Amino acid sequence: MRAAVIFNPQSGRGRAGAIAHTVQESLAKRGLECQLYATRQPKEAIILAERNAPEVDIVVAIGGDGTINEVTNGMARARDKSGPGRWQPMLGIVPAGTVNVLALELGIPFQVERACAVIAGDKTLSLDQGKVNGRRFMLMMGAGIDALTVRNVDLTAKRRFKELAFVTKGMSLGFAHRHPVFVVRVNGEEHIATFMVAGNSRWYAGRFGVTPMADPTDGVLDLVLYTGLDRPGLAAFWLGVPSGLHLRAKKTLYLHATKAEIFPVSNDEPIWFQTDGELAGRLPAYLEVEPHAIEVLVP
Repeated sequence: MRAAVIFNPQSGRGRAGAIAHTVQESLAKRGLECQLYATRQPKEAIILAERNAPEVDIVVAIGGDGTINEVTNGMARARDKSGPGRWQPMLGIVPAGTVNVLALELGIPFQVERACAVIAGDKTLSLDQGKVNGRRFMLMMGAGIDALTVRNVDLTAKRRFKELAFVTKGMSLGFAHRHPVFVVRVNGEEHIATFMVAGNSRWYAGRFGVTPMADPTDGVLDLVLYTGLDRPGLAAFWLGVPSGLHLRAKKTLYLHATKAEIFPVSNDEPIWFQTDGELAGRLPAYLEVEPHAIEVLVP
């Protein structure tokens, strides 16, 4: 079997290069022929995965959720070009980033050798992929203060405090700013919101269950909307996320859907959205899910 191993040299506090060589050696011992591909700039993992996916059996992503997002977007591009019925490679994951939510979701080991054992195994899980304005995501898409938090979170704090950095920044933004509202059109209804997450996974920025009932194999997305407009309420919503109390707020809606449209009420200021913890664009956005889009190697 052949594998393309794609890694971000900056992941794992600069250790991803050494990890990649360990992965290559470990998989070679298990009978896999591996080629390493290091990214040199943002979005390059998309290109590398798209180029190599048709030629290999496994595409291995070494890094955090951002690297996995890029790799799976590249694999999806290759899949779109090849058409239905063609052999598609499997995804292997070696966690090495600041936050590895997908690895947590799937129970993939954080030890390199154990992760390699999973990749060399034959057990896979068929996962859904979300899609927003043509960009795929494995975990979630968020709009409003959610994406603003991603845009403003300090990278040093993210590395040091991980998921707590997101909650702290979200609370401070909730108190400090007037947040533009947007419309979510879903299941035949329209809702005004200041915060929205469409989850394909239970976890968000670590072990925070923003969409705790989400299942990446059920063919639907779980949507959490906060429809309150006042700053204290939004900050309190964000404060309740670690304990799950955000779902009990009167202004919170929890919905299931296969598609949704999200657009700003006015064009006075941009409203950002993020995918898998990386800033991805501005509203309007068309959201959908692709059931059983990718086979992932799991324990």
